[in-house]
Amino acid sequence: MKKQRLNLLFNPFARIAGYSALGWGFLGIVLATLLSYSTGLHYHGLLHFGWAPNPAWWCFAAEHLVIWLIPAILFYLGGLLLSRSRIRIVDVLGTVAFAQLPFIIMNLFYFIPSLRFMTQLNPNALSIQELLAQPEFIKGVWFSLFSLIFFVWVLIWMFHALRVSCNLKGYRLGILYAIAITGGDLICRMLINLCYNS
Repeated sequence: MKKQRLNLLFNPFARIAGYSALGWGFLGIVLATLLSYSTGLHYHGLLHFGWAPNPAWWCFAAEHLVIWLIPAILFYLGGLLLSRSRIRIVDVLGTVAFAQLPFIIMNLFYFIPSLRFMTQLNPNALSIQELLAQPEFIKGVWFSLFSLIFFVWVLIWMFHALRVSCNLKGYRLGILYAIAITGGDLICRMLINLCYNS
């Protein structure tokens, strides 16, 4: 029983997929967007987050939609190309959305004042010595390192989302995952950057 719970912690898609994953995942995206808006934490891409010059609510919503849809589309297209199974778009969209649920916990960390202080810093305006002289910055670094656990958790779940929804394994799974995550991050950053220039 304990091993089953541990397995579900690292791969919930043994139990949840399709419309239920999509429903929970979309609810998570809405909640993560609201938390991001409350704390000012922007997602510049799939692998990048921090301060950004546009505080409008729609910008946070656009960021979360982009970091959900771009990897999901890349997973789906890659699955159609590399998998011998029938791929359902609802399974891919649902598992990728569900895989991003740990972003909710990560966003909660940014209610901590030292982390909020850190995200609002302009690193180009201060020298390293000036940054290290600020106690809130040091605290923020430690809290941010702990919050990264949930970011890694998202990446682990996204790996399993791809594996399960596209029925892939071996080198095909590894190659598609690496391309979709790194390429997806690049595409996300380009699209999200348009929000900051508007």
